[in-house]
Amino acid sequence: MKQIIAGTVMATALLAASPSSWTALDGHAYAAAEKNTAASHYIVNVNGKLMTIRSLHRSGTVLLAGSDMAKLFSADYRYDQKHQYYEIRRTSPNVRIVLQTGKKAALVNGKSVSLSVVPQRFGQELYVDAKQIAALLGGQWKAEAGVAIVSTSGSFHPFRETWQVNGSTATIHGLVLGQTSFYSVNDVAVAFGATVHVDKKTSMVKVEKGNRTILFHPFSYVLNAGGKKISLPTAPFIQNGVPYINLSALVYALGGEIEKEDRFIATSGFIKGTSINPQWIDQNTLLISRPDEASSLLLDIRSRTAIRSINEMDLTLSPDGKKAAYVDENGHLFIIDLSSNVVKQIGDDDEVKTDFVWSNDGRSLYCIYGSNNEAIAVVSLETGSINKLIDDKVKYKTDLRLSPDGTKLLYTVANEGKTNYTDDQKTDVDSIDTSGTDPQLFLVDLSSANKQPTPLTSSPDNKVNSAFLSNSEIVYVSAIDSETARPSLKRTRNGNEQTLLADQNIIDAVVVKSRIYVAIETNGIYTIRIFDPSTSSWTTMGSTKNEITSIAPSPYDNQIAVTIATENGEKISILRNGRWIDMTK
Repeated sequence: MKQIIAGTVMATALLAASPSSWTALDGHAYAAAEKNTAASHYIVNVNGKLMTIRSLHRSGTVLLAGSDMAKLFSADYRYDQKHQYYEIRRTSPNVRIVLQTGKKAALVNGKSVSLSVVPQRFGQELYVDAKQIAALLGGQWKAEAGVAIVSTSGSFHPFRETWQVNGSTATIHGLVLGQTSFYSVNDVAVAFGATVHVDKKTSMVKVEKGNRTILFHPFSYVLNAGGKKISLPTAPFIQNGVPYINLSALVYALGGEIEKEDRFIATSGFIKGTSINPQWIDQNTLLISRPDEASSLLLDIRSRTAIRSINEMDLTLSPDGKKAAYVDENGHLFIIDLSSNVVKQIGDDDEVKTDFVWSNDGRSLYCIYGSNNEAIAVVSLETGSINKLIDDKVKYKTDLRLSPDGTKLLYTVANEGKTNYTDDQKTDVDSIDTSGTDPQLFLVDLSSANKQPTPLTSSPDNKVNSAFLSNSEIVYVSAIDSETARPSLKRTRNGNEQTLLADQNIIDAVVVKSRIYVAIETNGIYTIRIFDPSTSSWTTMGSTKNEITSIAPSPYDNQIAVTIATENGEKISILRNGRWIDMTK
């Protein structure tokens, strides 16, 4: 039974072909009204690329030019005038086809093969049955919806893939032509909650989702998404009534984004813009800061979508992940319940407060206090009362830390340089003496009566990323101002110091659950490693060429949230089982 090929009139118009309509049956084409021989053109989708091939209409049959067929398959074509035969030769796979005008048999690698349609000569060209020649050359030819679909490497290969769509599993089917994959428009539409309609007369495909309408046609590399034209890398096609297309282009047209390596589709796109300071609320949720919007987000790492936006930045998460603390521009302290979004002001003190650290029981907050960061205080969240623990007037305290058992505080102090003046009125600066201003670590025993700070270090180096490894052990990164000397990771206990990692470009160092996580850069490669004090061994978690700026290991499992520098600011990624997964863009 003959089947009308929809869209033929459009194809011939686009390709300056014959105006006559024609029909196709299983890849064989027959003239609908022609009685005499006529040459025309045929549109072909070859592994996703639209090409034209000359066609011959004779006695109700349409054949395709043998030299054009050879070109589609990257094969050689020649005519042997002496022996009056045509040869098509392909090296991969190794195929040699010998054809003669009017002969219903061909020699294929020396063996006789019966032809379903006799080759015909017109002018200097031999015209052949496309479907059979494609099969003999190691591929497949099939015509549908006005377009011949050609795979030059094996038959059409169907496949099914499992994708994550907003964190939920979806199956998407597809077809491989040659080495190019095409995906079912129907399956992608289901994942987006969209509908698909194929016009039987024109082969135009319409995908609708809400107010968004997408149109595309097998004769075009252009997709129309709500009036916006999007270029397609490969031409779509229709097989067995199902349209197939490039996956990324369709997802983008539907308003989504795709991560091919993770097989992840975000139907509303990924979170964009600078994202920093990831903190783990639980094993599936991050609290991140958004400096461009002066806000914070609760980010679901499974769906990679925002659960909620908070109109504050610089939040300090509680140990149980249920609350966060912040101060407003007036210095007032607030606590926000991350489940209910209820905000509570704690007291009315408006002094400068920085470096918040929650107590283990979540009932109070330690902070560095004062306009010159000269004191350390504790704030009761029940009463709002503030108690200065350290008020020694030593300025510029930073990096406040609390020991695992909650009995000790650690902080860093960098002394002021001495300014020398040329006059008694101290109006003209002569020099500034910075000797002895190197930052030093101090420890405070909260169980003692006087809570006197105890100096832990006195060395002339910078000390950053300090942290409690245990109740009695402290680690920090040591660096000196030198172009040649690189930082080291050191551990100190009871005055005894040990170097755990020497002469490395340490980007960040963090302690979580008594393990030390470090990010190191070596020759442009950024690597995250873990030190286990119980075994004194290092383990490499993963490496990347992307510039890591900070790390935040999860206290719940082996995931590590990482901030990475990009041209558009910093983004959040997660290192999970050796794989890097972008959470934001």
